[in-house]
Amino acid sequence: MMWSRTAVRMSFLGKMLASVGIGAARVDTQLEQDTVRIGEQLRGCVVIEGGKTAQRIEYVALHVMTRVKHDEHYQNEAALEFRLGGPIEVRPGSRQELPFDITVPYHAPLTMPGTDLWLETGASVSGMDPTDQDRLVIRPNAPVEALLAGADRLGLRLRRSDIERAHGWGHGLVQELEFHPPHGLGTSEVEMILLPQADRVEVILEVDRRARGVASLFTSEFETRSRWLVTPELIRRGPDAIAQELAERIRNT
Repeated sequence: MMWSRTAVRMSFLGKMLASVGIGAARVDTQLEQDTVRIGEQLRGCVVIEGGKTAQRIEYVALHVMTRVKHDEHYQNEAALEFRLGGPIEVRPGSRQELPFDITVPYHAPLTMPGTDLWLETGASVSGMDPTDQDRLVIRPNAPVEALLAGADRLGLRLRRSDIERAHGWGHGLVQELEFHPPHGLGTSEVEMILLPQADRVEVILEVDRRARGVASLFTSEFETRSRWLVTPELIRRGPDAIAQELAERIRNT
């Protein structure tokens, strides 16, 4: 009888320790590759290892994390979330594998100068949330690459990329690319928000015509914005054609 009470106390103690992360189940994501393009498949497996006591995982989730700009500061936030399923009963010392094959959506943020991405794995386990982090690189698809090649041909140089929260947008977060333009375009800065699809990309184009230096004392400051659809036909014509139309749109925006 004494042994039975001790076993009950130890079982209770094990559950209490697991609830605060001591001796709890662990999750580890193993990716087939850490680089993927929007519209392609991200494949891998989440390995779940049991701790010192039985636990119930309500769900396993993969979060694509990034730094989001809020005014003058940044904070880490999930740009995407994929729930892989559950509930899962995890026995002490057990090992389970949860394979996944996820399509990366076209609105996923891209790895760019100023924008880093990483994959964070979480599991809801009896009030705790153990996490595992993995490097992740998301590349543009062919239409976005064609647009960026045209911008480069025009002489636009990418300064940085920022992820911002934008109310009224379908996915809540937008990625803004800031370019330094060459002389002759009549602008001091060009910014783009890209809305890719499988065979085309829509661009929110913002042109900053604020004067710099002494000229700013005599010139009004303003920014203008327009929308531009980079069509499959234009993409097929190549970077020079994209650069030419982009230059016209910058001058006329």
